[in-house]
Amino acid sequence: MSGIKKLQPMIANAERAPFVWLLVAQLAFIITSPLIVSSEVGQWVRIIGLFAILLSGVYAAAVRRGFLIIALFLMLPAIFAWLGPDVFNRVGDEVLRLLSAAACLIFTCVVIMSALYRQKRVSQETIIGGIDAYLLIGIVFMLLHQATAIIDPAAYTLHGQPMAEFSSPIDQIKGVSTMLYFSFTTLTTLGYGDITPETGVARLLTSVEAVTGQLYVTIFIARLVSIQVTQGVIEEDLSE
Repeated sequence: MSGIKKLQPMIANAERAPFVWLLVAQLAFIITSPLIVSSEVGQWVRIIGLFAILLSGVYAAAVRRGFLIIALFLMLPAIFAWLGPDVFNRVGDEVLRLLSAAACLIFTCVVIMSALYRQKRVSQETIIGGIDAYLLIGIVFMLLHQATAIIDPAAYTLHGQPMAEFSSPIDQIKGVSTMLYFSFTTLTTLGYGDITPETGVARLLTSVEAVTGQLYVTIFIARLVSIQVTQGVIEEDLSE
């Protein structure tokens, strides 16, 4: 009976598969962003995609009550900013939307990191959680880059010219895809050089993202190796 009781939480967690849903939501957002061609439809696709990621993050946080409360608390300003009435001018409202979503995703990263730190065995959920966190970092920096570009349209240049995507609400739909591309090429330190940060804030964000991407991969792989080695030692001791 005691063995069955120990298995029940594991079975329940496998059925929830919180990291799987988060991965699906992120991949759907990343894949559909470059395909947006209509400003009106694109705006709703953007909102639905981001909220799918946010809700998947809340679902992942539900594994612990404290995390769930914090996640729901962070969701409230995001819901108000994206779906509520405008409060400030166009720039202020859009920046508020982006930063509120970024705050939720940053906390989701914390939730995933906490779960991965507690893992005692390398499993499918561990690998998916690691991928989730990496993609979330890219999306968070996409939101931060976009907010920076909206505040100062001269913060980034495309082929040496100011980026026109952030000069009007209609063009900002294209800006989502552009900044998503820039964020992930920076995160992976690929950097084609077509988009260039021009201001101090833009360069700082770009540098921090590049360093974060490299450190994350190194630390995550080291953690997986550590878990695997520890598990191998434990199994060897038990076999003796």
